[in-house]
Parts: sequence; structure tokens; C-alpha cells
Amino acid sequence: MIRFRVSAMLLALLLLAPHAAIAQAAVQYTHADTLRGTVGPARAWWDVTFYDLHVRVDPADSSLVGHNAIVYRVLASGREMQIDLQAPLQVDRVIQGGLSLAWRRDGDAFFVTLESSPRVGDLDTLTVYYHGKPRVATNPPWDGGLIPVSDSLGRTWVATANQGLGASVWWPTKDTQTDEPDDGQRIAITVPNPLVNVSNGRLRSVINHPDGTTTYEWFVEEPINNYNVTITAGHYAHFGDFYDGEGGVLTLDYWPVDYHVEKAREQFQQVRPMLECFEHWFGPYPWYRDGFKLIETPHLGMEHQSAIAYGNGYQNGYRGRDLSGTGLGLDWDFIIIHESAHEWWGNNLTSADLADMWVHESFANYAESLYTECMHGTAAGADYAIGTRSGIRNNR
Repeated sequence: MIRFRVSAMLLALLLLAPHAAIAQAAVQYTHADTLRGTVGPARAWWDVTFYDLHVRVDPADSSLVGHNAIVYRVLASGREMQIDLQAPLQVDRVIQGGLSLAWRRDGDAFFVTLESSPRVGDLDTLTVYYHGKPRVATNPPWDGGLIPVSDSLGRTWVATANQGLGASVWWPTKDTQTDEPDDGQRIAITVPNPLVNVSNGRLRSVINHPDGTTTYEWFVEEPINNYNVTITAGHYAHFGDFYDGEGGVLTLDYWPVDYHVEKAREQFQQVRPMLECFEHWFGPYPWYRDGFKLIETPHLGMEHQSAIAYGNGYQNGYRGRDLSGTGLGLDWDFIIIHESAHEWWGNNLTSADLADMWVHESFANYAESLYTECMHGTAAGADYAIGTRSGIRNNR
């Protein structure tokens, strides 16, 4: 039966192939698309094991200065490495073993030539120093980049969101979902006082500098998608809790803007029942070692791993609307539920290719129905799922 179904599917695909070819003929992929989306020879021979990212943020002119030490393991023979960093950011130098390496730029990728061919199995480090003013997002989180804005009191607020566009919009990295740092990542962000920066993982140190800036050193112990790595710097308050879950005791940390603390204490109570529901359906929350955070952001939301971006205005629904049309979606906060579901579907299980992002979004959408079922029963979950069908679009 399985063989028959597969054969039938193949037959259908073959019959549709000429039509598919006609439809796809209109799609024009560029050389830059190929470099961004392909695991080419300059990517395939090395595997990232750790990123050590240090960035100084100057909100006054939206500029960044920093470096990223890339620790990698050699998988096969190779001497040229592709590192991604999007224009207009500039590479200053690339260092390995105290030596400055030669490199050439090809659009948003640059290719570094090592001094010699490494041996298979070797572990080495290459550090990229860079600076510049990254692309500013015009409609975040859908249009990504740096988000330099002001809060409602006119104070500086800076964030990043770059799903799809890629992490290389603000830091040098191997910008493909096929490779995550096996041993995690350090994210050390320096911002002017009195801003507080909240990034992924756990806060390891806070270092005050004589020039009126502070470095917040965050550390992620688990592998992480590079598009999930985030800067969120603002006038934050902090409170926390604990959740006794399937993987042990999970720390819950909440970072609202300081004038929203009481609203956050009320709205973020939805985290516990969300975790109970999703652990029932999907298994233990994947990042017990890195904790769970909600961080208020100047954009709607994003599934930043262990540091969920929240910008839904402390209201239920999707900006106060029920996307199912049943009324059931007004019983919970869409961003808390949907973006947290991505911790399982998108962050823990990740598509290797951006073309398969439906894996991330479809299961997170389905999780909304499961959460409705956890709250109100099977029939309500089915009603919510049926109601959301009106939002389905086929643009091709």
C-alpha cells in the first residue's frame, strides 16, 4: 500500500511537471540567492561548534562594531571559507592564529583563504572583525534588520528581527539553517547606560565600563538557529518564576518595559498553562538549560530561542483580534502561544532549507488549536482549526 501511494504520487508529479516548469520559469534566482541558500564548497567542509559574538551598539547613529570568533571542526578537505555579512556592514579584518587572512567579497558573502589546508577532525577558530550601520527594518518583524526606535516615553529602544532575511544582516556568521553551533553561543552586547540588553540563554555577567556603557554577557548552552540570536536593549524591569515541568525545574524570566510591569504580571500568567499543554503534546520544553523568557519588544513578536519576543500589547488574540472568527482565539494571547510553540517547531526541529519554513509555521499554527483544546476540549480545538481556514491563501 505504501509503495502504491508513493508511486501514485510520483506519477502525479510527473504529469504535473510541465505545468510546474512553466510556473517556475517566472522565478528568477540571483547569484546572491545561490550563495545565501546553497551549501556550496566553501561551506560544506566545516561545521560550526561555537560562536563567540561581541557587539557594541551605538543607538545614536544605529551603528555596530564587533567581532565574532567562529569555532569550527574540519569535516573534509578545504581551504576557502564562506562567511556571510550583509551590506552595508564592512569586514575590517579576519584573524586566525594571530595572522591576518586574505579574503574577497562577493555581495553579502565573503570568502576567506586559510594559510594552509587543515586536517580532517581539527578544531580551529577564525575571528571576524566588522563595523557599520546595518539595514534598518521598515516593517518588523516581517521586514527584518535593526530596529532603533523609542518607547512611549521617548527613550531609546533597540531590537533585532531577521527571520528569512538572515542573521548576517547584523553579525558575521555561516548564514544557513543547516548548521548550528553544537556547543552553543556567547552573546556579549555592549550598550549605553541606562539601557539593559536581554539576549538568549542565561545572563552570566554585567560589566560596567568607564565610558558610560555596560556589557551584558549572555550564554546559550544548546545549539541555536542563528536567526534566533537577538539584541533587545531598552529600559527593562525584570521578574521571574519557576515551572516544575517534565524536564525538571524550568526558570521563567520576564522582561517588560518598566512601565508595563503590572500588565506583564497579569498577562504572562498564561505561560504556565501553555507549557503544561505543549509538554503534554510535544514532550519536554527543549531548553531547560537555557531557560524560558518573554521580552517585550517594539515589534509584534518572534520565536527567538529561549528569549521569545513579545509585542502584542498585553491583550488576548492577535492584536486583540480572533484569527479563527469563533471567539475562541480571544481566550489567550496569540504571541505567547504561537511564538512559544516555535520552541518545539522551528527552534528544536528546524528545516534545513528556508523553502521549508512551512514546517515551522504549520505546526505552530496547529499548536494554537491544541492549546484551545487544552483549555476548552476537543470540539473547541476543532472549531478553532476550522475557523482559521479562512486565512489560508494560495498566491501561486
